[in-house]
Amino acid sequence: MTNRQLVLLLLLGALTVPLAAQGTSSAKLEPPDVYAFPATPPFEPRYQHDEKRERIILNPDFFCSVCAEEGRIKFKSRDEMKDVLEQTKKFPYPLNDGTKERHHGRFRLMNRPAQDVLDFIYSKKQKAKNPVFIEDPQIRLYADLPGFSTKKFTWDRRGEELQLLSDIFPEVSEKTVVLNPHQHAHLYLIRAHRLLREFSWMVNVDAHKKDLEYLGPYLGCMEKFEIFIFQKKKNLDDFLLQHLGAAGEDGRCWHNLDDKSMATILHGQNLEDYEIMNTFTHRFCYNMLGGYRLYQYDLPAWVVLGFAHVMERRERTDFNTFIFGEAKVPDLPNVSKWKVHIRKLVVKDDIPRSLPEIADIENVAQVSVDEHLILWSLMSYLMQQDLQKTGVFFNVLKEKKEGESTRNNVIRALRTAYGVSIPVLWEQWREWVKETYPAV
Repeated sequence: MTNRQLVLLLLLGALTVPLAAQGTSSAKLEPPDVYAFPATPPFEPRYQHDEKRERIILNPDFFCSVCAEEGRIKFKSRDEMKDVLEQTKKFPYPLNDGTKERHHGRFRLMNRPAQDVLDFIYSKKQKAKNPVFIEDPQIRLYADLPGFSTKKFTWDRRGEELQLLSDIFPEVSEKTVVLNPHQHAHLYLIRAHRLLREFSWMVNVDAHKKDLEYLGPYLGCMEKFEIFIFQKKKNLDDFLLQHLGAAGEDGRCWHNLDDKSMATILHGQNLEDYEIMNTFTHRFCYNMLGGYRLYQYDLPAWVVLGFAHVMERRERTDFNTFIFGEAKVPDLPNVSKWKVHIRKLVVKDDIPRSLPEIADIENVAQVSVDEHLILWSLMSYLMQQDLQKTGVFFNVLKEKKEGESTRNNVIRALRTAYGVSIPVLWEQWREWVKETYPAV
């Protein structure tokens, strides 16, 4: 895609398909696959606290509605922090409208003034129990979540995440058992930033600065990532009806066409934190890949769905999220062990469609439930080989040439990153499954 085409996209926007039907299913808790992401950076406190009143943060780089109420930050409104939360990006050459700079971070949510959206969420009719709104230089997050016990379930990142929370809340330590609703909301901001950091490393954002120079400062999106986590499904449905005109099943992955930003929307009713975490991870990663270098066109369904499943199942394997686009949510798989099930399909040659048959399908509604499991495994195979090759693969998919078909784009991306064709990848993956997946 040429710089001129990118400029036109900036001015005119890109087409999008709303991803409505979404569901979840349970499976057996198994050891997750291991991927060679960089180790978590050593913990270094980023916030300075008042010596006499330790809860007060002297150098906040975020606005939080509850932190403001509790006096943890000196700012009482988001607009008092505009210099921190908004930025003006300069372009190397003028855009079509003659401008050489664009302001980003305007206080917007869901293609509207953010305050209008927050007024609806905070209205008496919604009866939110623990509403928290947080904004930092990359993300806007609304959460209405209960507190939870940090020792109720297996949680590999427990110590790491509690340590990061302690930078905001001095009363939190690695020994903390119960997090309150306010701390729970900040935990999801921490999780979102970890995913952004890992994805940015994988696609080697620094090496693609020239590709991003005409795009927005949020992985290429023009405005910030938006996250909405509702405690009650009814509140989620009311929000979707108010702002999108129709309620979804369990949430939405949404492209804000006017603002060119990505919104991750879900609820946590009757769910443990690890289940909310898995659903959030799946949808946020789907949006990261879709929004990276601007949402310009639909990527192949097997790539975005496979990546979302991989990142979700890195956390835990016993709760899985499915996105079906505009299709109705089908009966979800009652498969306790994904690898055993996939191996049986491969050995019996009982897979409905091969990768060569579905490689260029863009509409996620055309992917069957069983195929979701296959796409997870395919992407897991690619990512276990070399994560940065996967990043190259993603970047080439985001560089579709003028007139290039989706299939030819996939062919070029696989050859560039892995040196294989679609049929060769399919056969390599089949042999890998037979050799590495358990039979029972």
